[in-house]
Amino acid sequence: MSESKHKRRFWYTRRDGVVRGPYPEKQISRYILLGRISEIDELRSENGAWAPLKQYPQLVPEVMRLPPSEENLEKLLVARLHEDERRPRDRRETEEAVAQEILERRSGVERRCSEPEDVVRYRELKYQVTHPRAGSGHLYRYPLAFAAVVLLGFLLSLLMGKTEPDLPAPDCAASPRPGVNWNHCNLSGLDSQQANLIGAHMSNVRLDAANLRGAALAGADLEYSSINLSNFSGADLSYASLVGLTARGADLRNARFNQANLAYANLSNARLEGADLSGADLSHAIWIDRKPCLPGSVGVCKRIK
Repeated sequence: MSESKHKRRFWYTRRDGVVRGPYPEKQISRYILLGRISEIDELRSENGAWAPLKQYPQLVPEVMRLPPSEENLEKLLVARLHEDERRPRDRRETEEAVAQEILERRSGVERRCSEPEDVVRYRELKYQVTHPRAGSGHLYRYPLAFAAVVLLGFLLSLLMGKTEPDLPAPDCAASPRPGVNWNHCNLSGLDSQQANLIGAHMSNVRLDAANLRGAALAGADLEYSSINLSNFSGADLSYASLVGLTARGADLRNARFNQANLAYANLSNARLEGADLSGADLSHAIWIDRKPCLPGSVGVCKRIK
């Protein structure tokens, strides 16, 4: 399928038996970003079969697939603010008719919570600069340019001061803990079963013959690390960065790799029975049969037919 045809692809959604659509693919991704399409919905492309959202990871915006961190959560907030077209006031307090689609999706239970002041202020400002009133003066003579400058400044100020603290220096003697910095360490033979290593920094680490069975490594950075002959069975490596990982012969049975980046990883002869690879990027990875995966392989190792 050519790129132009891919962009013109249309999709349908189904929730509680109610089918909606067709929507352009970009609109589907936008609705996922804004939370209007979630895991409880089913989707299908034209002439396709119904399947839950998790079966279509390519529709999930890239910003939602980033490893969990304060900085990436800020990026997600900014992306949602940018795409949110709602007015700053509660639409249920206006006299305008509410779209039937929105009425159908409501359950009668108040799902929303109060928004942070910065978010409310941003939406108010966005609406003002993009909907100038007649006779409001020369300030809105060039509304698009003004909006771009003001909103860009606001977003930058929103992000500044909320960045993550500087990463501490690597400590190869540090005990296993969330966010530990083991970058460039030789941890061969490490025995940390069931350890909590969420968000750990383990780039270029040697983990030969290590035992991390059942360890929590969600969001960890293991780029270009080596886990030859390691036991990672049952480990949670969701959203982990595993680019260039060397895992030849590793025991990865029942490990969770959903949304992990395994590009260029070497998985030759690794044991992957029961492993969850949903949404995992396997581009250029060496598969268990020692053959390469095609670029764009997501969830499965694609081969030349």
